[in-house]
Amino acid sequence: MKAAVRIAAPLAAVLAVALAATGCTTTRHTSSLPPGAPGSPGSPGSPVISAIGSPPFGTASVVVSPSPSASSTSAAASPSPTPTPTPTQVPKPAATTTPPPAPKPKPTTPAPPPPLLVQQLASVGSARQVVIVTSSSWTTDVATLQTFERDGAGWHPVFPAMSAHIGRAGFSADKHEGDLKTPAGMYGFGTAFGQRPNPGGLKFPYRQADSQSVWVDDVNSPYYNTWQENAALSGEHLASSSYVTAYAYAIAIAYNVSPIVKGKGSAIFLHVSTGGGTAGCVSISQASLLQVLRWLDPAKSPVIVMGPSSVIRQY
Repeated sequence: MKAAVRIAAPLAAVLAVALAATGCTTTRHTSSLPPGAPGSPGSPGSPVISAIGSPPFGTASVVVSPSPSASSTSAAASPSPTPTPTPTQVPKPAATTTPPPAPKPKPTTPAPPPPLLVQQLASVGSARQVVIVTSSSWTTDVATLQTFERDGAGWHPVFPAMSAHIGRAGFSADKHEGDLKTPAGMYGFGTAFGQRPNPGGLKFPYRQADSQSVWVDDVNSPYYNTWQENAALSGEHLASSSYVTAYAYAIAIAYNVSPIVKGKGSAIFLHVSTGGGTAGCVSISQASLLQVLRWLDPAKSPVIVMGPSSVIRQY
């Protein structure tokens, strides 16, 4: 009977699955054999007898399965261990080296600004207002006029540099009557005048020219290089239509006045420009001239310094 009912363990597993699928129930029959006797339940090698209930449309069958041995049970209960995967080594980011902070630049004392042109002159005496007229050479009639004033803080520019014209033959360090040159050097100012009425705002005395007004240029006249009210005298008739633009407004430059040397030049003025060189005067635009005339103050002993840039610093 034992031989008839031994069924391999693998088959028992298959049957168990089949039973579960068909809905059959299994009833365990206990044996009357003493425990441990051959064939009794729980003895080694004893079969396990199961009654398989009848399915809905079949007959019951009896299946005897051998009792699983301890070794097989142990083997089934202890599956082979799954090998542990080797962890992937994640590369560490490269260490970054922070450069040391750049040293802070040491504070430097700014270089002092270059001295103004007026500060480079040899001497302006007690003058607190200075007009400087310069050219690029002795022979050109194109020049630049600059204005400076000294106050409690020192010298400073007054107006932007102004375009100017001088004598048609340029500058001269040895001026003579009729040479069409402007005398180089440093001089004061005289009377302000013009064919037009006083423009207002001037600090210098202003004199309006009329038909009798003459600036004498006759080297043989006792009135040489002076303003006279006598139209019969030889000289520049200040109210003439020939000077309607140039002498609209003007101021006398105090050249060859103390003492007056005959033949050394006369009628040197700062006047309105006519667009080109002069007979020896300095000219600027009318708007610029009015600015300068209203700025000049006899209480500040103004002077005008004239000459080529190459020698201007010697005055």
